[in-house]
Amino acid sequence: MTRPFIIPLLLFLNSAYAQTNSELKPGDTLKYIPKSHKPSWISVQSGDANLGVALFMDGKKLKEQDDSRGIKSVERLYLTPEKGKRYELKIWAKSYVEKSKTAKVSIMESKNVVVLDGQFSPDQFVEDLTTFRSIREKANSGLYVYRTRKQIDSIYQQAEIEARNSKNIFDFYKVIANVTGFEGSCHNYTDLPNHASYYLTQKPEYLPITLKNIDGRLLQDSKDVALPLGAEILSVNGVSAKEMISRFSKYYFSDGYSIPYKETTGFERGMLDKFYIEFGTHKNYVISYQWNGNVKEVALPGISLEKFKKLQDSRHSLTFDKKLLSEKYSFTNEGDGIYRLSLRGFDFSTGKEDPAYKKFSVFLDQMMDTLEREKINNLIIDLRGNTGGTGALYEKVFSYLTQRPFRDSHYAYTKFNEVPLDEKLIITSLFLSNGVQDKYGLNAYLKQLYPKAVQGKYYWADDKNPLIMPNDRTFKGQLYLLVDQRVASAASHLASLIKSYTNAIVIGKETVGGYYEHNGHLPLVYELPNTGIQTGFSIVHVIQDAQNLPDQKRGQGIIPHIKIQQTNQEFLDQTDVYLRKVSELRKQ
Repeated sequence: MTRPFIIPLLLFLNSAYAQTNSELKPGDTLKYIPKSHKPSWISVQSGDANLGVALFMDGKKLKEQDDSRGIKSVERLYLTPEKGKRYELKIWAKSYVEKSKTAKVSIMESKNVVVLDGQFSPDQFVEDLTTFRSIREKANSGLYVYRTRKQIDSIYQQAEIEARNSKNIFDFYKVIANVTGFEGSCHNYTDLPNHASYYLTQKPEYLPITLKNIDGRLLQDSKDVALPLGAEILSVNGVSAKEMISRFSKYYFSDGYSIPYKETTGFERGMLDKFYIEFGTHKNYVISYQWNGNVKEVALPGISLEKFKKLQDSRHSLTFDKKLLSEKYSFTNEGDGIYRLSLRGFDFSTGKEDPAYKKFSVFLDQMMDTLEREKINNLIIDLRGNTGGTGALYEKVFSYLTQRPFRDSHYAYTKFNEVPLDEKLIITSLFLSNGVQDKYGLNAYLKQLYPKAVQGKYYWADDKNPLIMPNDRTFKGQLYLLVDQRVASAASHLASLIKSYTNAIVIGKETVGGYYEHNGHLPLVYELPNTGIQTGFSIVHVIQDAQNLPDQKRGQGIIPHIKIQQTNQEFLDQTDVYLRKVSELRKQ
């Protein structure tokens, strides 16, 4: 239920309007009309909930924001009001601590914003680390899949030393992020309670260029800056490109031991926050780079965070990605005798009863009509950029590509069917959207899916993992499977089936999602008691229906038969080297 209401009382405090102690219940929405007619910051915060906010102008949504992922949540928007326009802010709880059903919300308008300090004692950091491990031991079925108990003990012993020596929340976050990634699951998640930029300086001390990792080379990714587009960055303030890639990778997580995603994604997703956690902000940047065979060096002043955001949002490489990811799915002719089925995500449907699923089924039938009518013998399955989603969708796709029955998994299990440490459990937006508002609803759901314990493991009920039959019409020609380092979860699950049981030639890069197994299905999120850092993981360990292959070692993502690499000129020209490789193979 949504029960909007206007916040009634404002207090004038230190040249800022402030609202304190408004109550926000799950399912409710607060509405706030800004009071200042001058450019100002609007800060919305709660110690009880993770907030989502949306800004409207004359009834039209301008922006929706959920920068902060923690319960001790702050959201900040900078408003430059236009004369005669009516602005409104809507606020809702995206998640909350299980024991707290009502959140107190504070809203403030001000000319400037304070930097969050994130200061804690060594004992508080160590207590949070102890809690962190307790959560993993009791709830995470993937903890000892890729690591032995001795290895886990060892990394925690070192982590405790580092936690006790941490000077601030950033130092401690580095410790926690490193331990999170060590486990080996792309569904793992550990993040600060508030966006990292809220802890960083408001001064112009941000990197004046953007970066793109192309096969281990850092290329300059911005037009109209002091360095040429495509110049290879060798070092920044004495830190080599190789070291930047390595140190930056610890904030991103993959199944097993897969590396490509960890080393590339930070330069696409983490340059606004995690880059500065690791390397700091600086008044000046000395950048060594290579261009046209010559090594050069330039010293540039830092820029404001807002300017860097604009650089990041307009970087050269985004043009190709925006085109690639413009549709969730499509079917296109790629030349004489070949079509391409592009699948960019499986999050457009919640399941078989969703109208979007039925629309997708019609789409696949129409695809088969075309392939059969035109007697097409070559089909590209393009999964690049697909991070997963609903299992029913990948299963539907594979039923058109296989002649053998298959299952979602050989088997799947969790460590419990009553959620442990519920006092630290976060009721997330995923739960709320499915009508689960407390641990009791979650436990009922778990008992339905994982009813019986066998030697300490609760296995997925047989009726939830049925045998799936091939479609009446299946494609029997030559398949080409395109994958990149972003392919995960349901998409990597599909890729493992295609590689395992079809004639597909796999082209691209090792996926972040695992070939043989992964943790998936249901994510839980917990909050650490002192810092408010949130940590989450999928609780179900899934042994996928994939056969042993000589080029697939345990702990790897889907390994391509043909690895793709891109030259600097191809980066500048935004050449689709994947499709070009398919064309070359067909000519051989």
